[in-house]
Amino acid sequence: MDMKKVENVAFGVVRDMGGAFTMGLAYVGDRLGLFKALKGAGPLASTELAKRTNLNERYVREWAKAMVAAEYLDYDAKADKYLMTEEQAFVLAQEDSPMFVGGAFQFTTPSLQNTPRILDVFRKGGGIPYSEIGAEIPEAIERFFGPGYVNSLAKDWLAAVPGLVAKLEAGAKVADVGCGRGLSSIAMATAFPKARVTGIDYDAASIEHARDGALQRKLANLQFTRAKAADLPKNEAYDLICAFDCIHDMVDPVGTLKAIHQALGASGVFVWGEPNASANPLENRNPVGKAYHAISPFHCMTVSLAYDGAGLGTIIGETGARKLASEAGFSKFEKLKIENPFNQFFALRR
Repeated sequence: MDMKKVENVAFGVVRDMGGAFTMGLAYVGDRLGLFKALKGAGPLASTELAKRTNLNERYVREWAKAMVAAEYLDYDAKADKYLMTEEQAFVLAQEDSPMFVGGAFQFTTPSLQNTPRILDVFRKGGGIPYSEIGAEIPEAIERFFGPGYVNSLAKDWLAAVPGLVAKLEAGAKVADVGCGRGLSSIAMATAFPKARVTGIDYDAASIEHARDGALQRKLANLQFTRAKAADLPKNEAYDLICAFDCIHDMVDPVGTLKAIHQALGASGVFVWGEPNASANPLENRNPVGKAYHAISPFHCMTVSLAYDGAGLGTIIGETGARKLASEAGFSKFEKLKIENPFNQFFALRR
């Protein structure tokens, strides 16, 4: 037995243990406004940070030390003060930043609270319905993927399909399948005011929030419909149908893709986003692949299996996407040339 390999495994466990508790404390910092209080504030003593946030100083001090150890914050040892660099703030405290990760904190800790139920479904099968996965989860998903929608969806992702932006600017008909709380639909309707955008999702609370968002922004070219993805109206001749990070969650992913296929116009395109990982787990020994694999039993797979669905899991890779597309009847499948650390994107045509 190679003792060096033994040590690597053992220290890997300790590293992940620290990471798990760090995520819990980062959730605390995100929810209680500690990160935002440090943004642009310069060096602060724990007493000053506690006063700014109206929190208990002793807990704030211990939290700050842990964040320094995690490299989320910096520390001036001589002055005994904590500070957030511009780069740290860009990731931890700036909601509209393309690299903002607050949604990851909000998603992880509430998801782990479902561990007793996950133990049960490991023994008995089935899953946890999306409606029971946790009250914070829809918002967390929006905050996690939102930076991509706000900063990249219109100008980078859709622009990767030749001629698509011009068609949207002229007034294309768009369906956003699995739109959640509607931010992806809102981003498209805002960027392309002549386009007619319909967001579709089955979660009633998410659709209600999405409708409120459209009203607040006075987007007359946007509507939201509560419906199953597979119930997308046939022969609607959409110019663009999108599905971002949701097909793998579906109870019937092939049925959903068939409905999308039937609803596309003759020259329409389906832009499909999936996690940027491989169907081969050995190729996912990196931070992104590791995160997506670990998420799967707690969210993506279990919400599908709750209804005896396909249970594809979070990662299907390009290989899995091509297989599903073929089963659904698509004749053209292209992986788009988009550099993104978290997602890969495909363009499919009838």
